[in-house]
Amino acid sequence: MQCGAIPVQLENSVAVGPGPRWFRRVLVGVAVVYFLGLVKHPPQWRGLRVAGFFTESTCLFPRANVFASDFRLSAWSCAAIHWKPLDPRAYFPIEADDKESRFQRFAFFYQKSRVGMHALEGWIEARHAITDDGLTGAIGGIKLDRWERPIPDPGSRIEPYVYRPLDVLPTEQLKRLYFTAGPERRERCAH
Repeated sequence: MQCGAIPVQLENSVAVGPGPRWFRRVLVGVAVVYFLGLVKHPPQWRGLRVAGFFTESTCLFPRANVFASDFRLSAWSCAAIHWKPLDPRAYFPIEADDKESRFQRFAFFYQKSRVGMHALEGWIEARHAITDDGLTGAIGGIKLDRWERPIPDPGSRIEPYVYRPLDVLPTEQLKRLYFTAGPERRERCAH
């Protein structure tokens, strides 16, 4: 034995977890149940809502690898009597040309909010006459669509993101989120 060395007792060299044996076994059981909850999300029953909240991590992005989304704004042209694409960059100038624009963020977070959509409609209508948005003349309302374009296959070339708000898009890739109803559009265009 070297000078200053601490003697080691080999008979008790196995590490023991905290607490009594029954407590450690309960912890293992809880860990297994939690892992199973992560793998198979619990049903949305009233008593399991808390467990569902803490095991939602496996469902954060269930469709993230299928499509990329972008939001498009159109306005009802009173002169042409149909929807025309509208350039929202004049209304939302901060980060206007990328995915972090205020318009894209607003549309993402408030796409299911009727109050938010009515506020967007009021904002666009109040400023349309003094804004260069690619559409001249009076508008009767707005339409908001989500463009769900497929993500290219792994290994294929990915084009850099370029925001072209006035491009005509494939209708099968558009999902309508909000539009001004026909009677309202007709009433606004009559004035």
